[in-house]
Amino acid sequence: MGLLLAGDDRGAGELFVGDGVRAEGWYRAWAGEGLTVVTCDFTILVDTLFAIDTRRYLTVRGPAPGAGGDAAASGPVAIAYIETREGWVSTPVPAGSHFAYAEVEYFEKALRSAFAELGWRSIEGISSLLAETRHSVGWAPGVLSALGEISGVDPAAPGAALVYEGAAKVLLGSLVGTAAAALPKEGSARTGILAAIELANARWREGASQKEAASAAGMGITKFKLLFKRATGSSWSAYITARRMREARALLLAGRGVAEVAREVGYRSSTSFSAAFARMHGLSPARWRDAAKAEVEQVGPHEGDSPGQTR
Repeated sequence: MGLLLAGDDRGAGELFVGDGVRAEGWYRAWAGEGLTVVTCDFTILVDTLFAIDTRRYLTVRGPAPGAGGDAAASGPVAIAYIETREGWVSTPVPAGSHFAYAEVEYFEKALRSAFAELGWRSIEGISSLLAETRHSVGWAPGVLSALGEISGVDPAAPGAALVYEGAAKVLLGSLVGTAAAALPKEGSARTGILAAIELANARWREGASQKEAASAAGMGITKFKLLFKRATGSSWSAYITARRMREARALLLAGRGVAEVAREVGYRSSTSFSAAFARMHGLSPARWRDAAKAEVEQVGPHEGDSPGQTR
């Protein structure tokens, strides 16, 4: 992507700087135990196909202070998302895309330890719960303050690595608190809802039924509907649809055709897929893709955002 390792940097972590041809600006990454802290401010200068070898992780990202645009006007937003694909994932990034954010990436070791007391089963289950409930439940205050602390530290100052590590742990504690607030307090009910969310992540493409989900949760239909809606803010069918649409957006941005995307996300016809997509996004899949690719977002395109949403 045109970001090269800087050989003369003495700050915490590794600093990468733009080569002036493909990118300008900087990107810094500090690796701790089971996590990576990232801060950056760079712009892509040429159309680029960004490829990443995905591993399972949970990332929380917030726009850097002074990033400008809508994020500055409305205040910072923390975003959790999960990468579950295997192997290399490619995303086109148009020239002019600007990335300015602080984030922490948590890998399986850190997540397993942190969420064990909630009956943690899988990264997908917890991260999906966090991603789907961030609008209805909201983030614990520690999330945004921790990201702000990470953004504000001078990486060359003594103790910068300790600040990164401490803020990342505070942030992770806030995520556990957010998940705990969404889930039932009673142990077996909490475990059951997590089991249903895990089922949704395993079988969203074929569309596992609500009856199957209630059975996985060990509950009757009425109780399951109540607790699942309370935890996620969605009905079972809406949750499955949202999961399909997250995948559809990523595939559309990667340049896949509408008919192919429809098949990939479990729809029998492109017509039914397009109708469902338009109900959720207000645009047909093709028009949404064109709008997303044409727009230069403040912090670049990313899975889960609608055209016009910035980071």
